[in-house]
Amino acid sequence: MNEALRAWVARRTADLVAELTADAPALGIEEVRGPGGATVLDCGAAAPGSWEAGRRVAVLAHGGMMDARLGVTELCGIVLPEFVGDSWSPADSAYGLQVSLPLSEVDPAIRISGPIRERLVASGDRPPWAGTGANPWGVAVVEAASLPGLDAVLAIANRAGLPPSELTLVVVPPSSPAGVTQVAGRLNESVLFTWCESLGLAARHVLGIVGSAPIAPVAPAGEAIVTQDDMIHYAGRATVLVDAPSACDLDRVAQQLTFDSTTARGRLFSALLADAGGVFESIPGISDLNKIARITLVDRSTGRVATAGSVDERILAEGLFAQGLRRDGRGRSLRT
Repeated sequence: MNEALRAWVARRTADLVAELTADAPALGIEEVRGPGGATVLDCGAAAPGSWEAGRRVAVLAHGGMMDARLGVTELCGIVLPEFVGDSWSPADSAYGLQVSLPLSEVDPAIRISGPIRERLVASGDRPPWAGTGANPWGVAVVEAASLPGLDAVLAIANRAGLPPSELTLVVVPPSSPAGVTQVAGRLNESVLFTWCESLGLAARHVLGIVGSAPIAPVAPAGEAIVTQDDMIHYAGRATVLVDAPSACDLDRVAQQLTFDSTTARGRLFSALLADAGGVFESIPGISDLNKIARITLVDRSTGRVATAGSVDERILAEGLFAQGLRRDGRGRSLRT
């Protein structure tokens, strides 16, 4: 991230945090003082949270470099909310800031992402934050089932090289409306992560990503059969603008970016996670599973277009039915 963009992200992040705080009562967010003086924005642990809170958290995880909206879509015979996100400067936003890291020294189930990642990868000799409001480089999206304790706060502060009082921790439990929504907002991240980590291509060749995914029904912790990851794997779609290298086989790359290309095709994420003892990083071949259902690549330099993948409603319908979805009021069953 160059200095001009870094300055823009700092200003935008501060604005986004201020807006979240100002709108907290309407969004179901509670602001509390956390251990060590950290600011904690509870988006779904003790607070109810909301889909809109999750939408805003996804934008925050991009450092503001995303336009996102909510809509509705029909899948498996039911109407679900849908997340649509347009990632700007995706190498810096979706890949640079939004990719989450496990807080392994405390609990690998706790994951952090967002503007704080720039602090984690940048040199440690940057001057202290001298602006007003929240220190943008202390703003972290925290995926955790509960509010962080002192050990987690100190671990995050240590990684960032900041005092806990300069942290703003935006907590989004996975089994909450905000949690599933912000995970839906990671669809574009999945595309770029696979582009780089699985295929070995350079992030700078991806110029823009517009993606969408249905938002999964919320279930109590540990009881979801169809997770938001499944909605991405089996129903997520994206169009990606690239400057492909001359030797790049665009059709092959498109196919490799889809979940159809994985050995896990046909299995739900809850089963994969259970087999790995509940540890995300322990899932076999995890770096090759961050893939979406259907994709179109558009090469700006040549005008070539490549499309691959398929939406699979059948496996999602089976999982939703097992999770407790029943016939609607007019006696119609799930469409398979």
